[in-house]
Amino acid sequence: MNDTRGRIAGLREAMAQADLSALLITEPCNRRYLTGFTGSAGLLLVLGDRLHLLVDSRYYEQVPREAPDLQLERVGYQPYPRLAEILKERGIAALGFEPEHVTVEGLRKMQEKLPGVAWKPVIGLASDLRTRKSAAEVAQIRRAVDLADLAMEEAYRVARPGMSERNLAWQLEVFMRERGADALAFDIIVAAGENGALPHHRASGRIIGEGEPIVVDMGCVVDGYCSDLTRTFSLGPAADSDYDRVFAIVDAANRAAVEGLIPGMTGKAGDALARDLIVAAGYGDQFGHSLGHGVGLAVHEGPRLSALADDVVLPAGAVVTVEPGIYLPGRFGVRVEDMVLLRDNGAELLTRVARPSVLPLAVQV
Repeated sequence: MNDTRGRIAGLREAMAQADLSALLITEPCNRRYLTGFTGSAGLLLVLGDRLHLLVDSRYYEQVPREAPDLQLERVGYQPYPRLAEILKERGIAALGFEPEHVTVEGLRKMQEKLPGVAWKPVIGLASDLRTRKSAAEVAQIRRAVDLADLAMEEAYRVARPGMSERNLAWQLEVFMRERGADALAFDIIVAAGENGALPHHRASGRIIGEGEPIVVDMGCVVDGYCSDLTRTFSLGPAADSDYDRVFAIVDAANRAAVEGLIPGMTGKAGDALARDLIVAAGYGDQFGHSLGHGVGLAVHEGPRLSALADDVVLPAGAVVTVEPGIYLPGRFGVRVEDMVLLRDNGAELLTRVARPSVLPLAVQV
């Protein structure tokens, strides 16, 4: 299902353009994307004609099953002596590495272990390939999106005044796990009332009250691929008289962005599709985060939809979130988030769950 050979070929083309004959991959999602290996550790050395995966004994049996086409290097917990041997055998004096995924201390240790190697930082050679999803990847993402949709429908059924944020989050986690989720894509956010003004609030013991807006943000991982979904709703008519207006603005901003996104525009232009509407409504200062981000093997990856992303071009095949929000400190917050696939002629909405602003208390069972 995963076109690892095609991906490696694409990476080698990028390496040639960067005048690089060897690249060390340390970022876990990049390693999985390029090889199919799902282990949590290992150094992937990409050469012009061969791949070497250096792993410890936990993965000696796993690598041949998941990535039979590469050269398995059984190095235990000391990979650098063998890495040095390979580089010496091939006459390689310069080695590319992923600086965005290596700490200063990690680089110091690598330089210490391989003193004769010139370390060349190269940003995005592997991760940029991941921004364009294949048909197989889109199919996997759809499964994760569909499960998150079902979980949000469950939230509409079970949320009620008197339960805690944490209890609702737990019920949703169990729901997704029991229906095939490998993991949560991130800790579920359930933010009631004034907590909704905290975009990354952590579900707490706070009790949900009648008439309070609730922000529910969740996603799951299915076969390695993630989903990300947010809905805001009130249990019964909202007590705050501004809620309905704010919800309508955020909802309209979301729809405007989904309708207007096209490949080839910049991440800044994509962000502006929603931001301009919110600014015109007088809430620009209450929308502090970016409009969206790519989703795939990681729940946050490229490309970015941000006011700061004027150097990012949105490619066809990207799967991104659209998540405008307005946050009123001490009162409530509203965020509506969907996932879309950028096709040649525009954005296909992947998220399908309804977005009610208010749930009648009578439907609570």
